[in-house]
Amino acid sequence: MKNIISVIGAGGKTSLLHKMSDYYLGKKETVLLTTTTHMMLEKDTDISCDIFSIIERLKNDKYCMAGKICDGSNKKIQALPLEILKGIMPYADNILIEADGAKHYSLKYPLESEPVIFEFTTDVYLVLGLWDIGKYCKDVIFRFEDMSFEIGTKADEKVTFEHIKQIQEVYEKRLRKLGFKGKMHYIYSKKTDDGIVFLKE
Repeated sequence: MKNIISVIGAGGKTSLLHKMSDYYLGKKETVLLTTTTHMMLEKDTDISCDIFSIIERLKNDKYCMAGKICDGSNKKIQALPLEILKGIMPYADNILIEADGAKHYSLKYPLESEPVIFEFTTDVYLVLGLWDIGKYCKDVIFRFEDMSFEIGTKADEKVTFEHIKQIQEVYEKRLRKLGFKGKMHYIYSKKTDDGIVFLKE
């Protein structure tokens, strides 16, 4: 069975996706990297939305990052059309999807309509950044206003691990509502002098 992995949350999603890519490529498996929301355009990203072009990249390079260029921006990609993605899927051993936007915050409180995952997703990895613990929630949690409205978090509260667990629980609730029945994984991220490191719960 293919791995169809959606990475959600905040605090290093793209970095985690690239680590996953390296892991699977090290096993000589093919990797398609894409998004359901938006990602920064990277070097050699396939923006053709051409099934045959992307399949050729997977056959030759074992790896392809692909998406549709965003309207009004030449620096970001958005989701591939679903019929194109489905046409590519048989040619990739692993499909890695950035499925949540967080504007570079370390933590995010999801809206009712988030995250954006495909029904055929097998695994979801929720990333939760730890480096802003001790800072004011209102300054470091993306969509803090929604968190305050829904669960009563105050503007003068500082981030604790309890807040992070609350965010985790809300994501679980959202995913259940979406009907997700795959595997859920929790990843805590920390900033170090050597970059972001990831710790699995």
